[in-house]
Amino acid sequence: MLVLTVLLVSLLMFIVYQLANSRFEPDVEELKQQAGFLGKELAALSERFERKQARLIVVEREAEVFREATRLLRSEESQRQAELNRIQSELDFYRRLAGTSGTQAELAVYAAELITTDSNRVFRFILTLTQNIRRASVISGWARIDIEGTLDHRPVALNWSEVTDGSTPEPKFRFKYFQQIDGYLAMPENFNPIRLRVTLEVKDQHQPVIQTFEWDELFDGPRENRESAED
Repeated sequence: MLVLTVLLVSLLMFIVYQLANSRFEPDVEELKQQAGFLGKELAALSERFERKQARLIVVEREAEVFREATRLLRSEESQRQAELNRIQSELDFYRRLAGTSGTQAELAVYAAELITTDSNRVFRFILTLTQNIRRASVISGWARIDIEGTLDHRPVALNWSEVTDGSTPEPKFRFKYFQQIDGYLAMPENFNPIRLRVTLEVKDQHQPVIQTFEWDELFDGPRENRESAED
């Protein structure tokens, strides 16, 4: 469209140039007819160009509306999926308490989570402890946290006093159905943590509950235990 317009304008300019430089007297009437014809063609082309330009604006606007609608739908779907995941997690949690999920553990670390801080060596931990609701009695004790990893490329296991200031007591718990305990862990220089091990010591109970969690998996939200054992 643009090329045709340029050609017509160039042709008009050529005719004008020929008239200005011609040695012969031109046929004025014929030139008027040619100029009129070319003028009409130019007007028709301009009108078609304007219609196509207007249509292009409409198409671009429709595409923009479609993109925005798609973005909103994806956002809504993501929120809906997150809500479903939250509801499912809560349902699993209460099923575990009631013992309807097949899990009959009297005491367990239902979920564990690590949260980063301003220091790349200090992390906040959150542990959610549960016991089967059928037990229906208060349970109390303390949690011992050990960090397995490598220090200067050697495998080591750091105990609670080595990942705190040394004077902080081990977290205590006392609950009937569930409880969250939290605190901070400080990693020494050149230490690469691999696994978090939680040992729940219960008063008047000889065998502790031991559960382990992969370190890197604890930063995406609460994680249920990957492994459990008893001494």
